[in-house]
Amino acid sequence: MNRWQPLFRRSYDSIVSSVFALSVRHMSKYMSKQATKRQPLTTKRARKGYYKGKGGTKEGRLTSKGKFIVDPLKRLQLIVPDLEGFKLKPYVALGVPKEAPENRSEQMPSSH
Repeated sequence: MNRWQPLFRRSYDSIVSSVFALSVRHMSKYMSKQATKRQPLTTKRARKGYYKGKGGTKEGRLTSKGKFIVDPLKRLQLIVPDLEGFKLKPYVALGVPKEAPENRSEQMPSSH
């Protein structure tokens, strides 16, 4: 066995692996790069940090020139009741007990 053979084999393998590293397929080994570009962009195909969303409502449309036109019939309408004379306040004080009055016992148990 030649003593240069392992060194030659190692360098040959590193050359072959670097050549194959340059010809990496994008996304799929079954589709060409051009075909992959035509596929819809999803969170599985994008890089880290891509957020597609959860399918929000479309409140208008895009024109052929890229301008967005809002449709008032598709806008979100919030129906808020009249809160005039409403006794409850939006925040709860820290001193309020966590249990409802009907669930509280009459005497607090001692800590002994």
